[in-house]
Amino acid sequence: MPRRSFPLGPEALGLIEDARIDLLRAALAVRDGDNEPEFELPEHIPDLDDDDAVDAFRGQLIEMLAEFDVDELRPVETRSRRIRALATGKGITSLETIVAQKLDHERGQEFDEQPDPLCRSIWAFLNARATFEDAESFHFARQFRDHRKLYDAFEVDLENAVPIDAASIDELALAMRIKAVLELKPAISCTVRALDLPSTDAHPASIMLIVRHGGPLSSVYNHRDDGRRAAIYYRPPNEATLIYTPSLRQIEVCADSPLVRQQVSDTFAEVTLNHDISQKPLTWKRYNLTRFRSSLALERPAIEGYDISCARVLEAEVRLGHWRRKLLLKVTIDDDIEKVADRYLGARNVFRRAERFSRIGIAVVYSRAGDATERTLNITISGTKSCNLQSHKDPDERSLGFALLQEWGILNPFRQIDPANLRTMFVELVKLHDRVEDEVTGQYLGELGLDPQQLIEGGLLERRDRQDIVLIEDGDIDGEGAVRPSEKTGMVHTVGPFGEDAGEVPAADLDKYALNADWLHETILRLLKPLLTRRGSQQVLDQDLTLLGAMEIGGAEVPLFFARRLNDLKTVERLDLALRARNQAGVGIVLAASEVMPSHLGPSVVVPLLSNIAPAEEELVVSRDGLELAFRSNFALARGGATPQVLRSGKQSGMLHVPGKDPLNLTGADQITIFERLVAAQKAGSPDVQVKQLMDGLGSRSPQQAFRPKTWGSIRDVYIAKGEKRGYWRLVTAQASPEAAV
Repeated sequence: MPRRSFPLGPEALGLIEDARIDLLRAALAVRDGDNEPEFELPEHIPDLDDDDAVDAFRGQLIEMLAEFDVDELRPVETRSRRIRALATGKGITSLETIVAQKLDHERGQEFDEQPDPLCRSIWAFLNARATFEDAESFHFARQFRDHRKLYDAFEVDLENAVPIDAASIDELALAMRIKAVLELKPAISCTVRALDLPSTDAHPASIMLIVRHGGPLSSVYNHRDDGRRAAIYYRPPNEATLIYTPSLRQIEVCADSPLVRQQVSDTFAEVTLNHDISQKPLTWKRYNLTRFRSSLALERPAIEGYDISCARVLEAEVRLGHWRRKLLLKVTIDDDIEKVADRYLGARNVFRRAERFSRIGIAVVYSRAGDATERTLNITISGTKSCNLQSHKDPDERSLGFALLQEWGILNPFRQIDPANLRTMFVELVKLHDRVEDEVTGQYLGELGLDPQQLIEGGLLERRDRQDIVLIEDGDIDGEGAVRPSEKTGMVHTVGPFGEDAGEVPAADLDKYALNADWLHETILRLLKPLLTRRGSQQVLDQDLTLLGAMEIGGAEVPLFFARRLNDLKTVERLDLALRARNQAGVGIVLAASEVMPSHLGPSVVVPLLSNIAPAEEELVVSRDGLELAFRSNFALARGGATPQVLRSGKQSGMLHVPGKDPLNLTGADQITIFERLVAAQKAGSPDVQVKQLMDGLGSRSPQQAFRPKTWGSIRDVYIAKGEKRGYWRLVTAQASPEAAV
């Protein structure tokens, strides 16, 4: 007998099997929305000491829930996962820490009286939801700290550090300031919760801030019981978590947006720490280990107030092609690590041609001015964001360490790029953001006229490894060549596919960099903001499409979008579908980063961004007059034009215009041919076209096969419908609607 599928997920099943049944029944009965089903669970709770009755009750709950679909049980699975996460491992420690701070004595005692961690987690979820959610944020913060997956870390250069704890923070004032900085609408609330984090073996005592606010208004379509669809509008929750460690003078911040991370950190430093960021901006920690490709030796820098007698690399770790393969070399302070590597690994060893250093350990022998005591400072850098100096208790040693790293070019402080410079490089930044790949080479940046170091310090780039294979097209050499070290400073040697000498090329051209796509996106949108007459409604509709807000044309507000990668037909088809689903907003403008693009996306006019750059003396980076002219010139076609027509923009792309309908992007020769034949039949006065004639020479038997399923579902009976006779298709117009055909 076949076993029927079981809709309950593992988290819900685990909760049913392990939780005390009275709390279990209460947790399963929770409904966070009217769209969740009512399970009608049994009211009577058996004797907790009767094992047989308890087991039967658990089985009864499973059988009752098994009658519902997987979609209906998804909220239960999500709640069960949250409850169980705070009942195991560090989850229960996080919950107990926050409960001790937030609950009064009576409720805290009731929490402590629960018999086990799972019961305590369920009790908090049922009786102290806000405290439970704060504990979740604390738990997540602990995870990204322990795994060192910090989104951003900043150093605060305080002249006079004052004692600070959660109780001393004015949550209301901080929330109001953050709301103003993030430009949130008056109707959107912003809350700040401050919590004390006790010290652990891994981390000193800290303060955690949980910043919560509503995101841009969004909507989803709901299928109603009568078969129609209706939009449900909602405001998604946004959250930023900030951890400040007073002993380290360090801010760690976690949030989806890089701009929010910086703004929240700056605001906290100004409001809570009374720090003047205009005079001393927060230092953004980025460690660059590429200097060790050329040499593992360190010079002795001159640091005021210190006498540096020795500085040596004691350990170096490199990755061998794959991140899981690594080679670590350790020596003593009396050894020269370069000589050891050359002696035992060969003159041209892996450290001289390393793709990426993942760990460097440095020992510094020094003495302070006026003190004869010789001291040793050990510095360990792991990757681009982690350094053990952050956990040094001695502030003088910590300052010395960071000063040394800056002298050696290892520490890259964050320097906000001047707005005037950003405007100058706006065209190049747009071209970078329009790329499909998120990695660029030094050669490509040089062709654009961009300075990699400036972009790194501004947070737009991160260093990666160096190309080890290059494409050579020079004279008799044609193919992939290898890269070898060179005796010339700043150069590398290239070797052809058969060992031919292909000459020297600048090493900087082969350096690879990763784009910080989120920060680059935020930077471009910030430069476009002055175009808007209505702000605060920015919304990411797709990874390649963002609603900026609205600009005023002719006394009316016109939706303004930013799109990239429109030279890809799949992206065009996806974004066209997304904008046609939002056609209730009317005709809008899509600012396209790409140079090759369709004329319309949905009901919106596509305008090439780079062809409408304003003169340098104007305030706006984009010409408002140019956008308005393009909008007015293409407005009629955006509403379908006067007669049905297909306008080709290439062999594989075109646009269908039907009066009264949004333009439809056609991607692929088959789609274009189908609608050209339907339009021709409509204009000839015989709108119905036999399917055999319609698909002649296209290699398929139905027009449906020329479209993706999602696209076909959106255009059938809207642009194309079956004709009056079986086996015929027609173009849908006001005169030839699907109802008229029937």
